[in-house]
Amino acid sequence: MADQQGILLDANSVACTTPTKPAAMAWPFPVDRRLDQLVELANAAGANTRRHELAAALIAATQPNGDALLELVVAWRRMRVRQVVLGIDHAAQVVDLPRYPPGRRRRSS
Repeated sequence: MADQQGILLDANSVACTTPTKPAAMAWPFPVDRRLDQLVELANAAGANTRRHELAAALIAATQPNGDALLELVVAWRRMRVRQVVLGIDHAAQVVDLPRYPPGRRRRSS
């Protein structure tokens, strides 16, 4: 139920079944590629998930600790592309990332 200040939710509702809010985010290509790779790994394990659901699960599972979050941000700012994208050969000097058109990704068979 919505009010003028926001949306009212039953605190005992299953979070993934509540109304959604579009999240317009822009992030570096290596992070986008890693999310695709993590979705592939989760689906290979039987998750039957998509990018938005896995991202929501990762955010929901993150501990609300300011110091720990600070460490994550600092570590992120120091990461190299080869540390973000999975499966990059140690000797690689260039990383070729696929680009997809906007919209839902097709599930691989």
